[in-house]
Amino acid sequence: MKKLAGLIFALLIFVAPLAIYAQVEATAGSMKIGAHLDTTFRWSPESNKDPAIDEIYWKGYESVTGQDLFLEITGKIGDRVSYKILEGLVWETWNPGITTYVVGAPDLDIYVKPNAYAYPLEAYAEFKVIDQLKFRFGKQLTPTLLANTGVHQMDVIHTANPPLIAQNSSSTGPIGINELLVATTGWSKVPLPLSVTGAAAILSFSGVEINYTLFDEWLQTTTTVGDLGYDSLNKTKGGNVAVSYNGSVGPGKLAVRGFYFDEATELGPSSAEHADDSGWGAGAMYNADKWFVGGEYTSSTLKTDSDVKPNKNTWSGYYVTVGGKFSSIQPVYRLDFVDYTNLKDSYYATAKLSSFDTEMWHTIGVNYLVNDNVTVGLDYVIKSPEKGKADVDADGLMEKVDYPNANELVLMVEVDLL
Repeated sequence: MKKLAGLIFALLIFVAPLAIYAQVEATAGSMKIGAHLDTTFRWSPESNKDPAIDEIYWKGYESVTGQDLFLEITGKIGDRVSYKILEGLVWETWNPGITTYVVGAPDLDIYVKPNAYAYPLEAYAEFKVIDQLKFRFGKQLTPTLLANTGVHQMDVIHTANPPLIAQNSSSTGPIGINELLVATTGWSKVPLPLSVTGAAAILSFSGVEINYTLFDEWLQTTTTVGDLGYDSLNKTKGGNVAVSYNGSVGPGKLAVRGFYFDEATELGPSSAEHADDSGWGAGAMYNADKWFVGGEYTSSTLKTDSDVKPNKNTWSGYYVTVGGKFSSIQPVYRLDFVDYTNLKDSYYATAKLSSFDTEMWHTIGVNYLVNDNVTVGLDYVIKSPEKGKADVDADGLMEKVDYPNANELVLMVEVDLL
């Protein structure tokens, strides 16, 4: 733990000169510059050290990493034009080449590593026609989940890990069940649109905002990394509509959102396969002085003309979070549930999908609100994959698979001056 404390202290010293907040006035407008950094310590114990053929080994992990480093520039040019650039420099990724849960394999591992990239999470110009109507051009966070926070994680979801429905898939995270589905079916959970390039019309009145966005991913990267490293698919074009409300209700503030998206998709930069990805969701969050509560549900369906993958699949999930505020101490609990696959076409696999395609997480945490800009959070995540059956020895019979304890302890320090 002395090593952990030293590393976190060093990272805070490093971020101090970066965490600037400058206001520059000029005759043409104004500019504001801010920075965000968070770092995590993650630990998961080893489990099932000597697995039998029907057991899954979990080697566990321990890591300290500078998770996210962002620089933001916002400003105005006159009364009707504003702009925003949120540049991501570093964020944490899970090694996608290592399988999380492995049947009968004792030597595989998973680890966390920082990646240094320089590309914008958001970069757009906004034009105000009237007070109630704006047009936005460029890259923006798509208004899907309220939990799609950008980088303001501790202020919105209050935990180090985003909800399962907001995570892409276990190919870039420690989810596990989806990873096993990839290995057995070739299918993976398709992420929700998070950050897209396009044009948006935004109508707002009396706390209600209607955002209609058309986006075209050909304007962005065509590498397998995908847009901003988030999208596992090379999406082509689509649209999103969201209706949100933010206002004071009773002793606190209420945020509500419903959304629907539909996009045409290519399954890969060099693939001739096409698909249509659509989904919807709804959620609400309420924050009072001494407590908060929130929850969201979403469902997404992928239809494809693929000859080697299922032709239609739907995933869905939800989360519910509650917490309190006692001076500078903030306890929090979140229940996550996701059903990764609901295949609508006959497909041969070495596993009985319906018996292990769901996962439930329980996150128990406590945050220390150092001040308005610094938060320290400690989470314990209990991961409960559904017990299932798989053809572990390729004999045509479905044997019960025993999952290991893959629980996780996470310590997070967030410095937010955006």
